[in-house]
Amino acid sequence: MSVAKPTLDYVRTIPTTAEFAKTIRTFKRLLGYHKPFALFFVAIIGLSIAKSYFFTLEPLYTAEIIDKVITQGDYELLAPLILDIVIVVSLYALLNYLVTYSQAYSAQQIERRIRSDYYASLQEKPFKFYDSTQVGDLVSRATMDLQMLEMFLNTWIGTITSAIFTTAFMLYIMYTINPVMTLIAFVPMVFTFYFNAKLFTLTMPLFRKMQLTLGKLGSYIQQNILGMKVVRIFRRESELEDGFKQVESLYVNTAVNAGRIQSKYMPSAPTILTLGITMLYLYGGHLIASPGNVLTIGDLTLFARYMLRLAQPLRDTSMLIGLWINASAGLERVHTVVDSPREVEDRSDAKDLVISKGRVEFENVTFGYVKNRPVLRNVSFMTNPGERIAILGATGSGKTSLVYLIPRFYDVDSGRILIDDVKIDQYHLGGLRRQIGIVMQDVFIFSGTVADNIAFGKPEASKDEIIEAAKLARLHDFITSLPDGYQTLIGERGINLSGGQRQRLTIARALLTDPRILILDDSLSFVDANTEKEIQIAIEDAMEGRTCFIIAQRLSTIKNADRIMVLDDGKIIEFGTHTELLARDGVYRRIYETQFLQTAPESVPKIQVK
Repeated sequence: MSVAKPTLDYVRTIPTTAEFAKTIRTFKRLLGYHKPFALFFVAIIGLSIAKSYFFTLEPLYTAEIIDKVITQGDYELLAPLILDIVIVVSLYALLNYLVTYSQAYSAQQIERRIRSDYYASLQEKPFKFYDSTQVGDLVSRATMDLQMLEMFLNTWIGTITSAIFTTAFMLYIMYTINPVMTLIAFVPMVFTFYFNAKLFTLTMPLFRKMQLTLGKLGSYIQQNILGMKVVRIFRRESELEDGFKQVESLYVNTAVNAGRIQSKYMPSAPTILTLGITMLYLYGGHLIASPGNVLTIGDLTLFARYMLRLAQPLRDTSMLIGLWINASAGLERVHTVVDSPREVEDRSDAKDLVISKGRVEFENVTFGYVKNRPVLRNVSFMTNPGERIAILGATGSGKTSLVYLIPRFYDVDSGRILIDDVKIDQYHLGGLRRQIGIVMQDVFIFSGTVADNIAFGKPEASKDEIIEAAKLARLHDFITSLPDGYQTLIGERGINLSGGQRQRLTIARALLTDPRILILDDSLSFVDANTEKEIQIAIEDAMEGRTCFIIAQRLSTIKNADRIMVLDDGKIIEFGTHTELLARDGVYRRIYETQFLQTAPESVPKIQVK
């Protein structure tokens, strides 16, 4: 068996027709986020046009200085022309600042809305979504992918507007001076734009691939560091090092490939621009030398300056194309999550109903995570209010699936579930889940204080309520022994608490909401015998007056339940009291004898069944 190595998404450098159509749809969807800021973007466009206009003026004034002051000796014009240059350069700098700031501000507002929609969609995703999605991938979409989008949003409107109007203003001025010189100046710009566009469209996806590689490599390293003890126990260091080298080689090869493309295309644009200016000088020098004053030295300087200035917006536009390739890919990944099916939804006639008794009934319930592969098959049973139902079964028998249907973490494929004779889809989801307490097998503790963790399901809870819940969970004495009591900070995932303490904290969290139905999902499987006894005492107090479902593998945890349900392959094969199931000489009795009579033959007598 080989150790899993990080996998990477393939990044296409040249989009297909279908991908091009998809990116157009993505861009239209992005524009929808711009609508609330429409007037703001109109202002950005106006400022960009004004900036483009002032960007063209300084070379004009410089040309006049050459022709009228230097060539003709009219020195009285020097001071006014220099003042004009200072004014237009200052205005350009001011407008450039306003455009840059406005774009950065608008980009953050749009990105915030997209990120908020993304996070809101995560809050509404069904459990099955998280069953099949990696957390690192979800985080990457909210960070790295949106970072690519931010780079595009920071520039796109101003860049396009400036490119269009700067080119238009300069070409118009050049055309009024000499059409042929304008053509000579413009043709190299086309090739310059082409080579810049090739450079950025080919390298930007590679840079993104490098980022993805680093992200995957980071996750790979983190996983192996956390599991280093296991790695050393089984002596898998060399294999893991090989996996690291493979991914590192992918990163290096991608970087080298990007460098090769840069070395090919990066010098092309400046070279063509230089050759274009050289041709301009040759033809312009000929016109200057010819009789009739067809062209002045100032005009020739103006053309050369404009060629250099035209290169900037064209380069920015070609870079924008590359930025959009990455931004659209990232945005599509975000949209994939946002558009994926959301959680089971409230019916239009759902109501805020109170669970007063806690009677639960399953009627011919069939459920599966994948279509035509049921996990539960035609399950039917009914509990009495306040009854304790223990659920027993092999791994994969459907125990957790059964209890997770009660708060509607999943919807049934067929059949129905009722609480107090009301179908659960007639309850508002929020109200239904607030009245059902769940203690999961995988205990999760948040960074924060002890009190904050207990009150997570009821943030408005008073101090007395928090203390009462802790007492029910047999945790109060431990908390008061801490340096800061209930305000003691605990680390991420409760790293500075023992397993039993973390488990009792989650029991207190569940009890604080005073649920009518309590679900204990194999919550004692990872604690020792002494801790198990402590928690069982806490559970006994906690279960008083509540309908409880207890999933456990240890019979010591469930034998005192009112009734015991044994599941096998998604079906209820036995259901009754401890005494009744022993008398049937079935699966429960065999499990009982295996766990009790073989481990403690002297203390537990053999069961005699007539």
